[in-house]
Amino acid sequence: MNRTFKNENGHLIANVSFGAEEISKATEKGIRKLCEGVTVPGFRKGKAPVEEARRRLRGNEVAQATIDELLKQVDSSFMKDEEFSSYVKDSKILGSFRPSVSVDKFSDTEVAFTIRYVLRPVCEKLGAYKGLKSSVTEIPVTDSDVDHFIHDLAKDNAELVPTEEHARLGNTVNIDFVGLMNGKEFEGGSAKGFDLVLGSKHFVPGFEEQVVSHKAGDKFDISLTMPENYPEPLSGKPVVFKVTLNSVKASQLPEINDEFATTLSGEFASKDLAELKEKVRKHLLNDNHHRYLTALVNDLLNQVRDASTFVFADEYIDNLVAQRRAAEEKQVNSQGLTLAEYLKLINKKEEDYEKQLHDGIVAELKASLTYDAIASAEKIPSPAQADLEKRLGSPVNSFISNLTSYLKAQKVSDQQVQNQINNYLNQVFISILNERVQTRVLELNGYKVTTEEEKKESKEEAKAEPEEKKAEENK
Repeated sequence: MNRTFKNENGHLIANVSFGAEEISKATEKGIRKLCEGVTVPGFRKGKAPVEEARRRLRGNEVAQATIDELLKQVDSSFMKDEEFSSYVKDSKILGSFRPSVSVDKFSDTEVAFTIRYVLRPVCEKLGAYKGLKSSVTEIPVTDSDVDHFIHDLAKDNAELVPTEEHARLGNTVNIDFVGLMNGKEFEGGSAKGFDLVLGSKHFVPGFEEQVVSHKAGDKFDISLTMPENYPEPLSGKPVVFKVTLNSVKASQLPEINDEFATTLSGEFASKDLAELKEKVRKHLLNDNHHRYLTALVNDLLNQVRDASTFVFADEYIDNLVAQRRAAEEKQVNSQGLTLAEYLKLINKKEEDYEKQLHDGIVAELKASLTYDAIASAEKIPSPAQADLEKRLGSPVNSFISNLTSYLKAQKVSDQQVQNQINNYLNQVFISILNERVQTRVLELNGYKVTTEEEKKESKEEAKAEPEEKKAEENK
């Protein structure tokens, strides 16, 4: 047997050939096995002389048996091959993909195969990740931003007050309604005591607008045509909703003053409006800084990704796309829709949906490989168990035990429990490692980053200082 290996386009390609003597031996061995399943009159099945049995074999059966025997030799030979074994040892070959085999030549004197193994995706060449420039800038916080945020806090604390006035956009109405098509109720078109914020666009276009100007106690019809992208049988059909308006409530905002500031709790609990503004400004500064760092590191890492080269097999991506599509389809089905109906509802073509899935997965894969390549180049340590437990807030064993109990109470199978636990822990592991890569990239490009752990330690040190000072003074 002769063989050569070639690493190409995300595959390990093996070209294998056999000579006449090897082919003859494989054919004889294959024929003997085939004869074991042949029945010859006068003999028990598999007990007839080989020469008698082989006359009853078809040529394509013998050819396939020969190929099967030769491929068995390939498997046993490759496992002893130093070059092939290095791919197995380093987990470069993805065992979840069956190797594809093509027969290039088949005769009594020569048989040749091409065997393609799918390799693990790699970042073949990492782009420069030091000395990068970014146009991302941090957005300052203005007095207007503070006032706008406080106004939103007031809206969150607004009261809904019944009103006898006509309903307006922004009001909350409580309605009963029955949907009719051709004079008959249609499924999912009726409800009682339904609260609807007018202008929220939660209903089909034209519905909320026709509630406006009616008062509590009014009964009226709403006529409209359902959208073309609505699921059948309502797609593009004229319908009538018989509506009873039970109540109209207007949002009454509290006056923004010192008294309002004292009604807040949690992060924004304040003794007066001045303190509230100070806390809001600090919150917005922190929020803006976090968004700035996120945008900055994304920009830097995208530059690295775009300057890097990656190698992965098409079938690897196709498999990820199929998995993602199946998961999304299952989620859509749980809402009572087929994927086709859902795509129609959001005005998206099948081919556009497939392309979006494909491009998104490729981008995710390249980003992940970029992170791994930087972690390797910078020798960034992988998270240890202590790091996981710090992020989880409990020992790993306790976390697994508690999550297992919870999932089993939800009637989740043992295999699903194991999968969910492994997936969650893996996500935490990757999250910690990615944060370390992000911090290193920012620092390598001249940006100082304070991690959440450092912030926490700094606060603890600040709290401890007065106690230490007091202890020192008492000596």
